[in-house]
Amino acid sequence: MFTKHVDKMLNSREKVKTFVPFCGKVVEMKWLWDKGHEVVGVECGEEAIKDFFTENKIDYSIVEVPEVKGKLYKSDDGRIRLYCCDFYLFNSAIQSDFEAVWDSGALNAVNLDDQEKYVNIIKSLIGNKCINLTVADELSVTCEKLRNWFNGGFRVVESDFMKPDEKLESFDFTGLHLYTISKI
Repeated sequence: MFTKHVDKMLNSREKVKTFVPFCGKVVEMKWLWDKGHEVVGVECGEEAIKDFFTENKIDYSIVEVPEVKGKLYKSDDGRIRLYCCDFYLFNSAIQSDFEAVWDSGALNAVNLDDQEKYVNIIKSLIGNKCINLTVADELSVTCEKLRNWFNGGFRVVESDFMKPDEKLESFDFTGLHLYTISKI
């Protein structure tokens, strides 16, 4: 879904500051970096972050970030910044004004009771012209929920749907939706 819809998120812009919540070591971060964009991610697992840099042969440094009780892994060119911390400690004082968000399943990974809290953090981080692509399993996140959470100043559009038999036969879900969320 990323390669099919990334143009919506980037909207012909260059050097887009992109947020990737629960980033792990997703390949989309390397793709964005290769195209000249900035990538900021948050991940609680240090091993995944180290693996991302090692597997992609990207030199990096590590600094402590007391505000999030974690660490920042930063590429030598500064365009990839991955925070190893509790997502709920990350806030707009650390990084903000994102121009794009790629949520490839983070919202699904959040406990149902915490999904609205997660969305509120995302809303606090995004800039005025941000375009958020969110992939969600229809069992835990519906378009109606997203529209309720992103009410007042946002537009939520269902952009795509993938049935499980199309690519991910081993996963237990009825289908994945891609939502385009933008500030209006």
